[in-house]
Amino acid sequence: MNHNLQIFKEKILQENLSKTETYWIDQIDFQIVDNDLNLCVNSEFVKTSIEKKVFDKILNVSKSISEIDNCIFILDPSKKVKKTELSSPLVEEVIVFEEKEVVEVDLSVFNNLLVGSSNNLAITAAKNVVQSPGSRFNPLFIHGKPGVGKTHLLKTMEESSRSSYYIDSESFLESYVSGIKNQSIDLFKNKIRSVDILLIDDIQFFMGKKGVSEELFHTINYFLNNNKAVVLVSDQKPQDLLGFPERLISRILNGLVTDIEQPSSEMFKDFLIKINEENNKTLLTESNIEDLSKIDISSFRDINGIVNSLVINKQTGVNNTDYILGLVRSSLNQNTIVLTPEYIFDYVSNVHQIDKKLISSKNRSLEVGAARHLLVALMRKHTDLSLSQIGLYLGNRSHSTVLSYLNKAKSSAVVLREINSFDNKLNMVEAS
Repeated sequence: MNHNLQIFKEKILQENLSKTETYWIDQIDFQIVDNDLNLCVNSEFVKTSIEKKVFDKILNVSKSISEIDNCIFILDPSKKVKKTELSSPLVEEVIVFEEKEVVEVDLSVFNNLLVGSSNNLAITAAKNVVQSPGSRFNPLFIHGKPGVGKTHLLKTMEESSRSSYYIDSESFLESYVSGIKNQSIDLFKNKIRSVDILLIDDIQFFMGKKGVSEELFHTINYFLNNNKAVVLVSDQKPQDLLGFPERLISRILNGLVTDIEQPSSEMFKDFLIKINEENNKTLLTESNIEDLSKIDISSFRDINGIVNSLVINKQTGVNNTDYILGLVRSSLNQNTIVLTPEYIFDYVSNVHQIDKKLISSKNRSLEVGAARHLLVALMRKHTDLSLSQIGLYLGNRSHSTVLSYLNKAKSSAVVLREINSFDNKLNMVEAS
């Protein structure tokens, strides 16, 4: 028997466990692999019960053994529930429940998605992951502009599988930092590693954060080594995730990388027909549908906004035909660009492929700094904002800091070329 495991079992038996606690300990198959203590259990129910009743004692014992680094739960549905001398209605109920429990997959929830050439590959890959986690497309990396349906696809995957877990980048980061501060990082690891499919949204926000990107790398490795699936979503391609460890990018590229593009006019038209049928074909005429489908739609948010307005107009007696004509005219006149701070911020973010939140953060990398200098220069040239007002767009920076950015932009040949490129594009659009 492994020497460390023998020491652990001797120490856990010295904890004066109650009969109930002993019951839950008996449901664990302890294993020590690469200095990690693996707690093998047969279901999420048993795992949750152990976390509530005895995990603190297990964690304390594991920390007393210097060779053990982490305590990690591993779900194995084939593991049989152990019968003990403890006799109570609760225990009997648990035993019966666990013997019948199965992981269910419901692919019918994917039927609610709007499918077309822009997202067909991503949706097909997602279905494969749900049906057979860890066997294909692992990790699955999906990228695309905001509003094209990336998060909605992750939520659909979570809904379709009982053994899945969705977490956005902010929650992942907060849980990781909290775990480090409170010395409870094992609880966080156990939570996200206990499922068959882990779904992480907006990982571009991990750029420049070494600790959490390293944790992401180890998490992906764990899922790959245990035949489980990881699905990652980002606004950017893997190659553009500056500041991420090279080995993390390599792991991602070894899986499947696919994008979701803006909805096509055919998808928009199909959706309008569906909504109209749901409203007994009283919402739109065939002519209305044809007119609307000619509008350039950049995201599902645009589609939802238009449809919501159509429904409200119908309920309040407003003429939808007039509303649609206004949308069409607006679409035809899109050559006139309104240089708002938001438009310039979006432009800089797209050109440098750096998220706006990162540009306005305290990140001091050269890449982020270059985007920041261009943003300040363009806002100063093309808007009426003062330096202090521009500072508000950059995370509430001071007047002197923004002035420093502006001076660096004026002395940078690269930034000056980028400003000229922006101005040339403006002139071309206005001339067309």
